[in-house]
Amino acid sequence: MKGSAWGRVLAVAFNAYRESVRERVLYNLVFFAIVMTLSGTLLSEISVGQDDKIIVDLGLAAMEVFGILIALFIGVGLVSKEIEKRSLYPLLAKPLRREELLVGKFLGLTATLLVNMSVMAAVMFATLYFAAGEVDLRLLFAVYATFLGLLVVVAIAMLFSSLGSAPVAAVATFCLVVAGRYADVIRNMTSIIPEAPGQLVRVLYHALPNFGNFDLKAEVVYGDPVVVADLVLMTLYAALWIALALGLATLAFRARDLP
Repeated sequence: MKGSAWGRVLAVAFNAYRESVRERVLYNLVFFAIVMTLSGTLLSEISVGQDDKIIVDLGLAAMEVFGILIALFIGVGLVSKEIEKRSLYPLLAKPLRREELLVGKFLGLTATLLVNMSVMAAVMFATLYFAAGEVDLRLLFAVYATFLGLLVVVAIAMLFSSLGSAPVAAVATFCLVVAGRYADVIRNMTSIIPEAPGQLVRVLYHALPNFGNFDLKAEVVYGDPVVVADLVLMTLYAALWIALALGLATLAFRARDLP
């Protein structure tokens, strides 16, 4: 695997993408996400005049939930399973740096998520068009925000998979994602429980990735404006967490006793 650093990274990314699309669980999750989105059409019949809101809310929720599952199951296995099966050793014997390997695998799963998110978004748009007769293009903002959140999940999954086994990495990633989803609740903990130590609550809040920042469902569903500046800040926030997680993953990967 000779050539430039980016050439090696792209080669790893292509192989990671090819391996991830072979995972049977990937197609199962996409299938369920599509079915869940289409079911919004049936549920919309219950609430007259709320067709588009139900389809959008259910479709975006399905994309987020099943996207997290895709990122979790495949992201964890990108490193830990290869270490357990020793299929990673031949790669490390070549002129390939460990940070190049991690970045390449991250880009490969990013491409996988992009393809699957595009499929799910297309199904949601088609369902919305046939049910409501129109499509609000601001939905693209919500899809983009969800995609950014999933990239953070991938980076965190790769961090934990560099530290330990696949089951432990999956549980740790899931717990951190759930905690990050309720980061705003943790921030307001002192108002709910006055006895809670304020300094500890603030440290815990800032130590968690706030996945609520990537949730634009309410804005899109209820027609609230989406500010471009907020999307830029959201992108920078995601990039910061991705860089931090991959940086720590690189340090952990280097520290492991591998050839």
